[in-house]
Amino acid sequence: MNPLVDSADPTWHRYRDNFPRQAMGITRYLEGQIMERLTGEYGFNRLRLYYEPYISLVPPEGTRLTDLAEALGISRQAANQTANQIEAAGYIKRAPDPDDGRAKRIVLTEQGIDLRRHGVTVAERLEREVGKLIGPRLLKQSVIALVDFCGQHNLLPPDFNQLQQSRAAMVGLLPRFSDYLTQRLMELTQRRGHGGLKLSFGQVLSLIGPEGGRILQIAALQNVSKQAISAIAGELEEQGYIYREQDPADARQVLLRFTGLGRKLIEDSVIGIDELEAEIRASIGPDALDSLRTSLKKLYHALQLEVSVFSREAPDISQLARDLREKLGPHARRELAELLLK
Repeated sequence: MNPLVDSADPTWHRYRDNFPRQAMGITRYLEGQIMERLTGEYGFNRLRLYYEPYISLVPPEGTRLTDLAEALGISRQAANQTANQIEAAGYIKRAPDPDDGRAKRIVLTEQGIDLRRHGVTVAERLEREVGKLIGPRLLKQSVIALVDFCGQHNLLPPDFNQLQQSRAAMVGLLPRFSDYLTQRLMELTQRRGHGGLKLSFGQVLSLIGPEGGRILQIAALQNVSKQAISAIAGELEEQGYIYREQDPADARQVLLRFTGLGRKLIEDSVIGIDELEAEIRASIGPDALDSLRTSLKKLYHALQLEVSVFSREAPDISQLARDLREKLGPHARRELAELLLK
């Protein structure tokens, strides 16, 4: 085990088990499920997880790219790069801005409107699945807390009324809430001397466990390419937060481990988590925060998210089977069974 990361100490436990992490992990799971079901059941292709906020945040009349970037907490350049990809996939287009003849607005194409409509249908089914795991009372309390917080912070998506009517409010609001937590936590941690932090770093830092982190595993969990994670890891190395060493279990792979500065980053991020929770408590009240925190923790552990990162124990076989049945069609399941029996 890395001597700089002791899974038994309180700081590491708090870093491992906190509701912002659980919100982000659940969001990643839900968005992955929506993308897979939209592809497998409705035939939408060329989807990526990071397309979701662009599709859901565009109102019927369209929006300026600058306003979209501000809502997402990213630069206009970064928003433009992603918008170009989504436009190439056929889900959005640029149209003249009626208020400024020199400007353009991002609007959904017919295919994009179709994607969002079916996305709500899939979200509704996922919300029912969530309700079965945490119970209707906790689900209702969580939705009330999320609506209150997102309303106060102008985070409600344009299609919120449709999501609420279809009873998919938690699935629809959790990504907005999670994005806010990520942005705010980075700001709070930057104030403690980590000015070089970027939002993209969280894709790697959050998935380095006490035994280190493997690039292929992190890429699979984040549903991005190995090259993308490797590039982020390179930046983190340059800033001194992590280092690489040969994986003792597989000489062909390397482990990403925290340096002393990385350990300091964990400590400072834990302080940031406490500050963030205090802000949310002041915003929606202690009872609403407790209900939301209880719901997220129960759901996070029921789904066994990030077990492979933070535990040597194998995930529950029954849960794995359920996940694979959802993700694979009958033919693919038979092929997998044949491969496992070889």
